[in-house]
Amino acid sequence: MNKKTLGKAAAGFAIVAAAVVGYRTFGWGHWHGAGQGLNLDLSAPDALIVTKSLSTLPRDLLAIPLARDVLREDFLFYYEQNEDRLGLKGSLRRIAYEHELNWGDQLIRMVLDEPADVAVWRDADGSLQHFAIAVSRNGLTRVLEEAGKVALKDSQMRVAGTLKVDGDEVSVFALDYGSKRTLLVAAHAQRLVILSHPGMLYRGADGNEVDSKAADTVVGLLGKDAAKQHAFHRQFLLPEKAVDGHTVAVKADYLSFGYQPFFSGLQALRFDFSKGAWRSQALVDGTKLGKGGYDSSALWPVLPHNPSACFTVPVDWAAMEPVLKALSGNASEVLTPLATQMHGPAAACWYGHSRLHTPVFVATRSGASDALFGSLFGAAVGGNAKAVKPATQGGAMRWQQPIGTAVGNAAPTLAVSGDIVVFSADPKLVDQVLAVRRKQGAAASDRMPDAARTVGVIAPASLAQLIQKEAFSTLPARQEPVLRGAADAHLVPRLNALKKYPPYRMVLKQLPRSGVAWEPLEWQTIGN
Repeated sequence: MNKKTLGKAAAGFAIVAAAVVGYRTFGWGHWHGAGQGLNLDLSAPDALIVTKSLSTLPRDLLAIPLARDVLREDFLFYYEQNEDRLGLKGSLRRIAYEHELNWGDQLIRMVLDEPADVAVWRDADGSLQHFAIAVSRNGLTRVLEEAGKVALKDSQMRVAGTLKVDGDEVSVFALDYGSKRTLLVAAHAQRLVILSHPGMLYRGADGNEVDSKAADTVVGLLGKDAAKQHAFHRQFLLPEKAVDGHTVAVKADYLSFGYQPFFSGLQALRFDFSKGAWRSQALVDGTKLGKGGYDSSALWPVLPHNPSACFTVPVDWAAMEPVLKALSGNASEVLTPLATQMHGPAAACWYGHSRLHTPVFVATRSGASDALFGSLFGAAVGGNAKAVKPATQGGAMRWQQPIGTAVGNAAPTLAVSGDIVVFSADPKLVDQVLAVRRKQGAAASDRMPDAARTVGVIAPASLAQLIQKEAFSTLPARQEPVLRGAADAHLVPRLNALKKYPPYRMVLKQLPRSGVAWEPLEWQTIGN
């Protein structure tokens, strides 16, 4: 996994990031040229925002003291003055003025100031970039009648195609705005749907071939069948009724960049704003937690104290068997037995004194031979059938192999000690875990009661240290004086504000005995 990917993965676990991404989706549809379908499954978004008012989401985000101190009020100004939003508003105002209409700002208000569902999909680079907004609003008939007339004679608005909704022919309008950006807009009865990119609905060489599966989804959102209008809600096990504030749900498959099948017991994270406060939940499938369940008590006592961010996930080790089978072709022995000899959750942790692209991973085993891990390391890192020669250190077996990467030289290191397996591209982190296991270093659990149900830790001070190190490593003062000056002026004060907060842990108090259910995640301060 490269530095860029790991950086995105780290950011994906933050509550602030989840909420901010939700709001940023509006107006971020990028036009890549006609005929470029996006290959999205429009029926299965990566994230969903259900909101009473999308325009209030940034302000309500600032109800979190940490977010308020770090983002500050200029966060609101930025999104209110966002280039894409201003470009869209300007285009609508021009169309309304030139064609003597009075809905220049009305369409914006229909989206931003009304209850809405915002479904979001990742782009090819992994970022949440493409969105569909669905709202229910009276008074759409007149607006769409006028839009149909405008589309016949305006340079920025045209009819892209039609859809059959409840027996009616519904026009899909393409609206160009900003710099090479295009939205698709369709409405029927009291329903309005906006797509951020033409490729979400159309494909083909000329960009006019309807994707039938995507069309079915849009037709369902526009139709009178309430169940189809709220089809996205069912995927996230959310009620169909409107929320009192905001709900932001993100699939674990997105947060893990496609690795979620290996821990299918955890399916999504959810953040709810109601009555002036944010609350968190995890969508857990009790039938897929596997051997060892979600008991993290064996991991926290061997993890070094004061991580920047550390998370445990309930791994389905049986799902690793196909991967181990494929690696066995490069190994000195068959690796598939490892799938039955590992158990319980695994942890991924970042530390302020290391780098963003070098987290440490820790898991537990039962009965696997050390030699089998040597073969695994040789096949995965060494790149040949011969296992890298191990070294014995403090009762642990340790394998290390220097390699060159795009971000410099690295030394991936794997170690096993008793029932603990440790891996990192930073050998110092592996050594620290082994030292903690030997009771020669402070453990993350030393200040943490009820470690079994602790599923995550975020230490703002250590996280700020890591962010500053990564930011400044890409902005050398001599090579990038302007950007470095901007970072000093704007980033450093935010990070200093972040450093004032104590560490927090996420506690999952209970698990479903069977089936899938949302379970509360409690955020607790870790005592000094």
